[in-house]
Amino acid sequence: MATGRMNQLVVMVNLCSSVVEGIEHLMAYEKNERLKEDAVTGLLTLEENLKGFKADNSVIHETRWMAEVIRNWLFVFDQEFKNRLYRWYFSALKELRNLMTAEIERCPVCSGKGVPHYGAVFYREGGESDQYVLEPIRVFMKCRDCGNYYLAKEERGLPNGKKTPQRTKARCERLLAHIGEFASEGTMLLIGDEKSQLYKEARKAGYDLQAMSLEEAGNRKEGGKGTYRIVLIDRIPRTQDMKLILTRAAEYLAEDGILWFDGPDLDRSIKNLEKKGASMWKGEAAEVCLTDRGIHALADKCGLSVRTYRHVGTASGRLEVIARKKE
Repeated sequence: MATGRMNQLVVMVNLCSSVVEGIEHLMAYEKNERLKEDAVTGLLTLEENLKGFKADNSVIHETRWMAEVIRNWLFVFDQEFKNRLYRWYFSALKELRNLMTAEIERCPVCSGKGVPHYGAVFYREGGESDQYVLEPIRVFMKCRDCGNYYLAKEERGLPNGKKTPQRTKARCERLLAHIGEFASEGTMLLIGDEKSQLYKEARKAGYDLQAMSLEEAGNRKEGGKGTYRIVLIDRIPRTQDMKLILTRAAEYLAEDGILWFDGPDLDRSIKNLEKKGASMWKGEAAEVCLTDRGIHALADKCGLSVRTYRHVGTASGRLEVIARKKE
């Protein structure tokens, strides 16, 4: 769920704590050059990272000041310095929390602003029999700009988790029949496992078929890429990088080719949950979920245009999309 930027912010929070702990030790052992060097290095690293995130200038300046005075020994370790150290620490943590909030609100599809859309809670008993703790364990955001959903919070180890169901033979046949309305023959690239049911049914359908893993599709050199009339992404993994995956897949398309992919339909899944009277589903949720309006914005970001799409699934909804390269 966490983006690379969010992971970096978490590392920065931990680094802040380590720096303060190191300076506290330095205050007790002033002649320890290794502690001094570690404190200065940590502070300068934080300063550069804060600049990269365009953090508040006052926090950046104070971080630089702390590094300079420790490096040049322009102070005596006293209560006044200790107070300034802790003021810096709490202001840095506050700024990092603000940056984390901004990152959570940043849509992974279009970088627009997301707002809370759906939250599932979990009841846990408290210390006394008449108390309970209400914990949000799953939160989806909705992007105001592109209209897609993305996962902002999910606790691991949810009870009674279950694996994502695999496509049945009948569903694969229906999927291929739908594709056949736009391209009934020609070369086909399946990005996924050649042991999958979809690969087997596509082979039976008579397509000139090749399969490669998602990693292979992303790592092949430009000169080695062929073009295909049909490109299928068997299953997009649990990631916020859906835009990157679709962009790479589109590079294998012939000019008149079609790209097929699908993704979770959160609206339909929530309606199914409401019918059951449940507030959450079992198993892990997808990182990005699609909407009728959102698939057009997503396709546009990937240099594609949506040719057609349809809602499928009963227990958990999916959106199946057929797209072409933009003219």
